[in-house]
Amino acid sequence: MLRDHLGTVVFLGLLFADLDPLLVAFAAVTAVALVLSPRVMRLLARRVPGRVSEPEIKFLFLVLLGLGGLAQAAGSEAVLPAYLLGLALAGVFVADRVLVNRMRATAFSLLTPFYFLKAGSLVSIPAIVAGAGLIALFLAVKLGAKLVGVWPAARALGLTSRDANCTTLLMSTGLTFGTIASLFGLSHGYIDQATYTILVTVVILSAVVPTLIATTFFEPTVATAEALEDFDAAEEIDAGPLAPPQPAR
Repeated sequence: MLRDHLGTVVFLGLLFADLDPLLVAFAAVTAVALVLSPRVMRLLARRVPGRVSEPEIKFLFLVLLGLGGLAQAAGSEAVLPAYLLGLALAGVFVADRVLVNRMRATAFSLLTPFYFLKAGSLVSIPAIVAGAGLIALFLAVKLGAKLVGVWPAARALGLTSRDANCTTLLMSTGLTFGTIASLFGLSHGYIDQATYTILVTVVILSAVVPTLIATTFFEPTVATAEALEDFDAAEEIDAGPLAPPQPAR
């Protein structure tokens, strides 16, 4: 999913960006930031750990906002450096789960609501009614494509039918970058409000409907604590292939 989302952003940024000195400068600054940011984050984690002022988070938001503003000025997508920076800092986040939780709490409570409020305010109710047929058709195509691509692969990897169904339904969502791509097209004049409304409605339904079906009919059962402990212990000592823990009865 991450590679799919990153590919969408890179494609949009390259397809519609104008090659000029500012864009070249943005690419160069982003490359430098991707190299230096992990080192600076590790340095802050060693020198000022556990500070109430959270210098790591402040530094990370400073880099994100700086790169995002430069991307907008260069005619690219502000979310592109955010994704690239997330990939570059993956090792730092794995080593510091507390930092991940604090970043997630800040993003979802402060930043994400404003984006979705903006995206939702541009939706036209009359366009939803007029385009109900297209919405149903696009939703069926989107879910069908995910079914064809995910379900056979899940079964081939050894998942049960129930787990494969749940995995396929949860993989059908594309809320974040579906709305980003639609908003990008609307703000740059490539689509009108009616088309934007249809696309965003399909994206939202593709996130809500499969999730409701998955959690209602195909939610996996939780394994017993003993089974999980045995499974983790075997992995730690590299005991070789071990069957996944069995669900609780």
